[in-house]
Amino acid sequence: MTTALDRLRASPRPRVLFVSHAFGGGVARHMASLARAIEEDAEVLLLAPHADGHTSLRWLRRGEDLALWFPTSQWDRMTALLAAIGVDRVHFHHVHGLPQEALALPARLGCPHDVTLHDYFPACPAYHMTDGSGRYCGGDAACMRCLDAGPAQWPLSIEAWRAQFSRLLESASRVIAPSNDAAERIRAFFPRVSPVAWAHPEEEPRPARPTMRVLVPGAISPAKGLDVLATCVRDARDRGLPIHFRVLGYVARPVGEWPDLPVSVSGEYREGDLESLVALEGGDAFFFPAQCPETWSYTLSAALASGLPIVATDLGALPERLAGRANARIVRWDSAPGEMNDALLGFAPQSAGGTDSPVARMTASRYRALYVEGLSREAGGAGAAPVPDAAWLVEPRGSPALSSLAWLFEDAVRCGRGRSREELQRRVGEADARIAEAESERTALEDTRAGLARREAELRVAAEAAARSEAEARELRRTLERIEASRSWKLTAPLRALARRLRGAR
Repeated sequence: MTTALDRLRASPRPRVLFVSHAFGGGVARHMASLARAIEEDAEVLLLAPHADGHTSLRWLRRGEDLALWFPTSQWDRMTALLAAIGVDRVHFHHVHGLPQEALALPARLGCPHDVTLHDYFPACPAYHMTDGSGRYCGGDAACMRCLDAGPAQWPLSIEAWRAQFSRLLESASRVIAPSNDAAERIRAFFPRVSPVAWAHPEEEPRPARPTMRVLVPGAISPAKGLDVLATCVRDARDRGLPIHFRVLGYVARPVGEWPDLPVSVSGEYREGDLESLVALEGGDAFFFPAQCPETWSYTLSAALASGLPIVATDLGALPERLAGRANARIVRWDSAPGEMNDALLGFAPQSAGGTDSPVARMTASRYRALYVEGLSREAGGAGAAPVPDAAWLVEPRGSPALSSLAWLFEDAVRCGRGRSREELQRRVGEADARIAEAESERTALEDTRAGLARREAELRVAAEAAARSEAEARELRRTLERIEASRSWKLTAPLRALARRLRGAR
């Protein structure tokens, strides 16, 4: 890691320190795009909040893995490290999650700074000009409703918050807004600030090939053509066909999902809702890959009512009900997936072509040219090469948020949030592992109990045998006592003594 710091300090390029939050999204996308655009012009570092009260510092050059994590209590030491690296410009993208001392970085590092307005954080402690209900507050500088939903991240009033950022914006070399609207809104709060409106860079979009949306209705089991559907999906991917299969219902087992494969599943619907679902989905054709002879098929009735083209296998009632229809194609039930997909493509809608005028875009090269104006290597490293603490090299792992499975289900399945779906999948996997472990422990406990029961039975048998032996011994003792107490035993005592002496003499 010291070697990476040495390489960074030895670079002749200016150092730019991005300062941001840790939420990802559009801010992270813009910073990554900008870092790539100026890779030949500058060394870009990213300072952002991290888990468990830490701040992370990363070098964004491709091929480098420099990453350090500082406790917030060591902010001064982190600032000293930045000074030793020699930061030439600080670029604020956001401050959420960072200590208030972050605003003093340009002064402490002795360098100019820029601010990009990804939202309205300098004017609004709620960032988005919303009131307590999450609705637009009106954007009036006098409304003072920014804190209706809760306090600012730093213990400041609205007036004190804006005063802090007024100084930051007014002393900035550039305040960059991605739109004229954003520039005007921020100027209403800070009249002495004149933001420049630079649209975020975007590459010209590649012409999108029209994609045919093929609806596959019902509960799709192997008998209903699940395996055929899976092979058609893979064929469409492998051949780059403009087809997306949309299951209106559910599948007996996963067949993949978009964007890895051209297929998605709507989920089970209530009886009687299929016609409405078809209207909402806006498909281009239906596909019935049945592998068993259908006796009727109510889902086919809904497809016929839609008037959309239909491709179906030649089993059961399907070809009978589709006979004579110009917009229907019957394929053999065991056709190759390529043949089935080709039949579907025969009904593909023809693109009419766009007539809109092309939209002027800010290209990455144009944005780079604007950005690097005035960027130069001036700061220089202060002092000896820094040696990071060993603790700074270890990424802290914050405690995971303890969300209930019910909440994760709502957020993942009902709301569609990817992060919650990943967490739900992880938690379910952990739960299954714990269930399997508990089942193994239960089996082992049952085996132990069975072993104990066998041992107890053996001990009972042994105890019963011992009890019988003891009873027999008692009976023998009583018999012996009766013999020894008898008159005959006493009368024959001299004879027994004589017999013992004779045996001894021999």
